[in-house]
Amino acid sequence: MRAKRTGGYSLIEMLLVVGLLALIAAIAVPAFDRPDEASLDRAAVEVAAALRFAQAESIRTGTPYGVHVESGVQRLRVYRLDESVSPATPVYDIRDPYSKQLYTLQFESGSTQPAIASVYFKFEGEVSPQRYLGFAAETGVPKYNDSGTIRMLEAGYVQVGLDGLIRTISISPITGRVTVQ
Repeated sequence: MRAKRTGGYSLIEMLLVVGLLALIAAIAVPAFDRPDEASLDRAAVEVAAALRFAQAESIRTGTPYGVHVESGVQRLRVYRLDESVSPATPVYDIRDPYSKQLYTLQFESGSTQPAIASVYFKFEGEVSPQRYLGFAAETGVPKYNDSGTIRMLEAGYVQVGLDGLIRTISISPITGRVTVQ
């Protein structure tokens, strides 16, 4: 006659449960490992959206639009170029299509929030990089209006950073394609 089992778990059953719990924990922990990485990704997507918006509006309206990135005050603003005056002047009256507020991205340096790490817009014939990136009316080609002289983009990017992590938003010179890396 066999002895009747009176409860409890075998060693194999306990090892199986502990192993499954360890597997679930290993999958869940990386998701909570870097919550700041998600905010950095959102900031990079916002910068890319501002660049794409300026380009799309220049094509749609036939008016030059652009972005002005001020890393010193941690701000990116979308502008339209008023060519009715000489020299052409950026006008910061563009509104975000969703919030209806002025299209300005404000970052904070030295905090726990993402910040503009660097800006580099290099145009042909220019010695130093600029903080303005414009898009040609109707074509959306990235350019810079240097007191009436149109200079084409050679290389361009905006970097946002947080806690040693960096995301680079690059602008392709000829097509103006915006990518986040």
